Amino acid sequence: MVTDNQLLGFNSNRQLVACLVAIVFSTTALTSASAFEAVLTNERSGSVIHIDENGSTTHLTPICERPRGMVRGPLDTQVIIACSDDHKLVVYNRATRTIDSEILAVPGAMNVALHVATNRLLVTNEGNASASVFDLLSGQLIAELPTGLEPDGIVITDDGSYIFVASENAGLVHVFDGASYEEKDVIRTNLRPRRIALLKDELWVSSEMGSRVEIFDILTRKKRGEVIFAPKGFRPEQMTPVDILFNESANEAYVALGSANHVAIVDITKREITKYILVGKRAWGLGLSPDKQTLIVLNGLSDDFTLIDLETKRPKLTKRAGLIPHSIEVFE
Repeated sequence: MVTDNQLLGFNSNRQLVACLVAIVFSTTALTSASAFEAVLTNERSGSVIHIDENGSTTHLTPICERPRGMVRGPLDTQVIIACSDDHKLVVYNRATRTIDSEILAVPGAMNVALHVATNRLLVTNEGNASASVFDLLSGQLIAELPTGLEPDGIVITDDGSYIFVASENAGLVHVFDGASYEEKDVIRTNLRPRRIALLKDELWVSSEMGSRVEIFDILTRKKRGEVIFAPKGFRPEQMTPVDILFNESANEAYVALGSANHVAIVDITKREITKYILVGKRAWGLGLSPDKQTLIVLNGLSDDFTLIDLETKRPKLTKRAGLIPHSIEVFE
């Protein structure tokens, strides 16, 4: 006959085993699903850091004076970094943690974009009111594009037909032909356009002093809509949106709201804000894990970054970066 004490012990042991099995499986699933490496530029520190999915810094490399904009290179091991105060671009190898190559004489390099199919590297020249187009392989200058004052965001369409450049001070987005480099149009935006993101046939532009993101048709350049940010307890001038990142599988756009210290989640189809998430000071750059379950937010004035669980829509942790983290690229 089985006594009550024996039965109690049996149940306790069974529960313990079940608990341990659950922990092992959940830990294994988490590790395999969410492992990634991210590379961050730190504007004031003059460095890049490597972080993993746990937010741990795995490596630090001094890189140049004032590294800012960054884009993935043609190889999975590479990122291309704009070094503003050194007036150059560097191709950094995240595997060897060394510089593969440099392009010199790039005045006030601010932000970068790469057209992989043609190996064209585009960069905004902040102090020169221009953008430059280089051949990445040879480093030769192909074209110079005149813009308004303080150009920042720059993108090129997948087919290479159009180049868009945001000029902060001018309140304009310049549209250039991707083949002839002639200016084809100018889009007037709200105050201080900063970053540009392409989504199918749409152009999303963050207006830093306009507290909004404006959405334009790529071909007609007509305005299709806008999303205005106004979380409770904040004044309009505190809404300074900068970076924009899309997660099409979730039908979500993420917008870093700068001085508001929040990230907004936007329903892409409805163009409605579904949630504001509190992060560090001056949310700036954004990165998305390969499994699209973690959003990484760079907080420029608190010198740290926040990992957000996109299933719960809650911050998981905040950890130190270098001084003024600016841009991020995420890899499997």
